[in-house]
Amino acid sequence: PPAPRPSAAMSGGGQVAAVEQAVRERKEEHKAARREAVAERRSVAQSSSVCKQRRRTLAVVQRRRKGQQAAWKAAQSNLELCRKKGWSIEGAKGRLAAARKRLVEENRAETVASRELRSARSERATATKAAQLVNVRRDRARDRLKLEALRLRQARAAAASRVVGERRLKALQAKQETQRRELAARQREAAQQLEARLQEEASSLKRKTVEKVRDETVKRQRRASAYSAALRSGEPLHADKFHRAGASAMKAKSDDPNYSNRQSVLRPRGKRHEFTIVYLHQFCLNGTNYVDWKPHYFFSQTKLPYLSLKVTLPTAKAIPITAHDGCKQYAWYDYKTDHDGKREDVLESKSLRETRDRIFGILDREIELLSGDASRVFLGGASQGCCTALHCALTYPRVLGGFVGVVGHLLSSSPLPRGKKNLPIYLYNGKADEVMRWTWVRETYKRFKEAGYTNVNIKAEEGVTHGKPERKEREWILDFLHQVIPKESKKG
Repeated sequence: PPAPRPSAAMSGGGQVAAVEQAVRERKEEHKAARREAVAERRSVAQSSSVCKQRRRTLAVVQRRRKGQQAAWKAAQSNLELCRKKGWSIEGAKGRLAAARKRLVEENRAETVASRELRSARSERATATKAAQLVNVRRDRARDRLKLEALRLRQARAAAASRVVGERRLKALQAKQETQRRELAARQREAAQQLEARLQEEASSLKRKTVEKVRDETVKRQRRASAYSAALRSGEPLHADKFHRAGASAMKAKSDDPNYSNRQSVLRPRGKRHEFTIVYLHQFCLNGTNYVDWKPHYFFSQTKLPYLSLKVTLPTAKAIPITAHDGCKQYAWYDYKTDHDGKREDVLESKSLRETRDRIFGILDREIELLSGDASRVFLGGASQGCCTALHCALTYPRVLGGFVGVVGHLLSSSPLPRGKKNLPIYLYNGKADEVMRWTWVRETYKRFKEAGYTNVNIKAEEGVTHGKPERKEREWILDFLHQVIPKESKKG
C-alpha cells in the first residue's frame, strides 16, 4: 500500500522527515522484493535444468525402444522365414518372445520418462509464474520507491521555497510599510493642494457666474430694446438683421400688386453670405409674406446667431386652377382634382415642369454666387411649395446641401434617383393636418426607405394643423438650418 501523505498542517521540517521515513521503508521493501526475485530465478533455473535432464533421459529411452522394436520386427521376419523354409522354429520363437519382452520393458520405461518430463515441465511453469509475480512485486516496490523519492525532492524544494518566500514576504512587508507611509504623506499634501485649488476654482466660478449673469442681463435688455423699437416702428422681429430686396408688399404702389413670377430676397447685413436657402411658399400665398413679416423665420439669437445666410423667396406664377373652376391663384402647379385632403390630388405635369425649370435657374444662379459649391445651397418649402421643392431637389442634376419640407408630401410623380440617397432631407408634418392628412402622407414617405435613402428625417407632431403652422414653421426651419450648416460657420 502507498505511504500516507504528510498532512498540510505539518510544518515544513516535519513534512520532510515524514517523507524521508517513507523513503527508507520503501528501500527496505524494494531490497526484500529483489532478494525474493533472485531466489525465484534460481528456482526457475533449477527447474529448467531438471527439464533438460528428463528430456535427455526420454530421448535415450526412445532410442532404446526403437532399437528393441527393430529387433522384434527382425525376430518376426526370422520366424516367418523359418516357416517358409521348413526349418525348426523353436529357436526363432524363443528369440521373438525375448525381443517382445524387452520391447514391453522399453515402452514402460518410455512412459515413465514421459511422465517425469511432464512433471518437470509443470514444476518449471509453476516456478516461472511465481518468479513473474515476484518480479511484479519488485517492480511495484521500485515504482513506489521512485514516487517516495520524488515526494522527498518536492518536500525539500517546497521547504526551501517556503523559507525563501517567508524571507521575501518580510522584505515586501517592510517595503510596503515604507511606501504606505510615503503615500500617506503624499495624500495629505495632495489633499491640501486640492483644497486650495477647489477654493480657487469656487472663487473663479462665482466671478464667472456673476459676469455671465451680468452679460445675460445686458443681452436681454438689448433684445428687449430691439423688440420694443421694432414694435414702435412697425418692423417685424429681426428685420434689422437683413437687407430686404425684390418684391415687397410694403413697397407696392397699388392695393392689389401682381407678384406673379417675382422674387424676394433677404441678404445678411454687413457681410457676404456663405449659405443660401431657396424657400417656396404655400398654395395661394406669395414670397413677400416672409420678406415683409417673417424674417425671424430665418434668424435666432440662440439657434442661429450668425448672419451668413441669404434667403431667396420666389413667388409662384398666377395660373388658372382647374379644380377651382379656372380661378387664378399663385400656384407652383395646377390641381386637376380636389379630394379635400382625403388623398393626393392629381396635378397637371406641364405646369410642374415649368416651375421646375424656373427653380433650376434660381439654383444655378445661387450656386454660381457661392463659387459653384452646391453643398452651401439648401431648398425647401411649405405645403404645395414643399411638394414642388422636394421634386426639384430630387430631379436637380447636382446634390444640394439639404432639403426642408413643412406640411407637405412626396409627389407620386417624383423620382427617387440613387445618386440622391445621401441627401439630407428633413420633413415636418402635423398629425392634425386636415389638408394633407398624415394617414396617407406617411405612406408617400415609405418610398424613401424602399429606395434605400439613408438620410431622411421625419417629424410628425400632435395637434399641428395645416392652416396655422406659423410658430412650428419657424421652429422647424431653424432646426433644419441648425442641423445642416457646419459648426465652423456657426462659430464664425
